[in-house]
Formats: sequence, C-alpha cells, structure tokens
Amino acid sequence: MDNNIIFKFYDAFKLLCEMYSAFDGSTSNCTNCSGKANQFVEEYKNLKENSSVTKNSSYSKVLSILSTDYNSLKNKCNDTLSFPSIETTQNTTKITEQTVQNSAQTSEVTSSSSIGDKLIPVLSIFGAIAFFLGIGYKYSLFKSRKRSRKHHLREKLKNKEETG
Repeated sequence: MDNNIIFKFYDAFKLLCEMYSAFDGSTSNCTNCSGKANQFVEEYKNLKENSSVTKNSSYSKVLSILSTDYNSLKNKCNDTLSFPSIETTQNTTKITEQTVQNSAQTSEVTSSSSIGDKLIPVLSIFGAIAFFLGIGYKYSLFKSRKRSRKHHLREKLKNKEETG
C-alpha cells in the first residue's frame, strides 16, 4: 500500500466527515458545505485519475465508498445546486453493491449463530466453576471437622494422662 495514496484518501474522508458534521439536517447548512464539497470533488477526481488506485481492488472499494457516502449526503441535503456531482463508474457501483450484500449476509449469519455459539460455552464455564467451588467448600468443611475431632481427642488423652 502506498502511503501517499492513503493520505489522499484520508484527506477526502476528512472533508466528507467535516461536511457531515456541518450538516445537521437543515438545508441552510448545505450552502456552508459547498466549498468543502468542491474540495472533496477535486480530491475524488485526483484519486480516480490515479492509475494505481483504479487498478487495485481495495483502493477501488474505498473510492466507491467515498462516492456512495458523498451521494447520500447530497441526497440528504436536497440542494443539488450547491453540491457538484461526481462520476462513478460501473465497477465502483458493482463493488459497492457486492460489499453491501456481503456485509448484510455476514451480519445475518453472525447475529444468529454467534449468540448460540458464545452462550453455551460461557454457561458451561460458569457451571463448572460453581461445581468445583462447591466441591472445594464441602472438602474444606470435612477437613475442618476432622481436625477439630482430632484436636478434641488429643485433649481428652492429655487430660487422662494428667489425671491418671
């Protein structure tokens, strides 16, 4: 991975985050974001024109995520005049759709199976701990009773020897 490209992605994400934090749901802030939107579009175009970004699939995925997030902010703002449009290719759209489908499938599988997979071992561990603590407690009671009986018998023997 090239650090220069990563820094360019960072700058683009930073601009996008600044636009999201400036936009609070009211369309009056959309005009405030237009300057940052122009900067973002320039960063996006520079990244898209870079041949090492378009060849690498992971960079292409990040690029498609950037375009998707920008377009969703643009749709939330409902003021398309202040936001310049960006060009998305078919590859980035397909990559975005595949990523969304894969993450949805993964989350469905993970949420249903992870509860059962994690709950049973945890409950088994707690049950085993309780079982062994119970055995240890009973053994310590038995041992202390046995000790007290021996001590009592020794005292009786001493008392008999002294008196007899």
